[in-house]
Amino acid sequence: MARGSCCTQAGRITDYYEKGENMKTLLSVRAWAALWGGCGQTEQPAEPAAPAEPAAPAAPAEVSAPTNDVIVYYVWNTAAPDMTDEQLADIIARWNARIDAGGYDMGANVLKPQFETDDYDLIWVLLWPSSEAREAGWADWNANQEDDWNAELDGALSYKAENVFSFKPVGGWDSNLANVPVGGTFLPNFSFCKINEGFDDTAFSAFRGEYDAWLAEGNEADYGYYIMEPQFEQDDADVVWLDLFADEAAMQAGTDSWTGTDLEAQWDAMLACENYAFVATAIRR
Repeated sequence: MARGSCCTQAGRITDYYEKGENMKTLLSVRAWAALWGGCGQTEQPAEPAAPAEPAAPAAPAEVSAPTNDVIVYYVWNTAAPDMTDEQLADIIARWNARIDAGGYDMGANVLKPQFETDDYDLIWVLLWPSSEAREAGWADWNANQEDDWNAELDGALSYKAENVFSFKPVGGWDSNLANVPVGGTFLPNFSFCKINEGFDDTAFSAFRGEYDAWLAEGNEADYGYYIMEPQFEQDDADVVWLDLFADEAAMQAGTDSWTGTDLEAQWDAMLACENYAFVATAIRR
């Protein structure tokens, strides 16, 4: 369920990430930048990408360890000032046609922020089931589609090299939201948290065990969460927690059941978080 103010429908963007990546990661992210045709990532991420999902990782997550090699990329995009929903839908359809033609094994979401920010208009989320699928997709795109797609976009969407962020889901609570169909929507809420003095990773793990046991007592088909591990160096968040709600009703129900619990008190004492709310649309499965 929603912890702390994770269900807040407004947020304030602040800089989270010190800029720093090794060259291998830099080259890999630039290869992805070619896949989207205009966005990219330099060595240094700058702010929370929300991420998440995004964007929901399309994979189950366990309490103690990841069960697969899912990799999630969040690409901050600026849209042309006069872009309509119909034009964005057309871009998505044409992009999907190219992904189909390449036979890429991947999913995708589009996230729209529910807060004011000048940093992006939307986040394009790429869901890779494995490193092998990611590398195969990049190789084919770079060889066969990159130039044509760049020309086809013609500035309708753009992004900066430092604004692509990769994460791995390393645990959590799976739900039916992993199977949201194309065109379906859901509500991702990201919490970028620092562990307060007097607490540590052991305390956080103990909290997660209690939280998961609490979830197991209920019927949480409309809720899930993931711990998202940044695949780049950053020091400003000890925990990136992604809540996923099916809709506003599920979010409100989660808030109501969470508020006033001992778990809420534990969370508030242990973590200091910044929260970012999005509306997500599944565009590829």
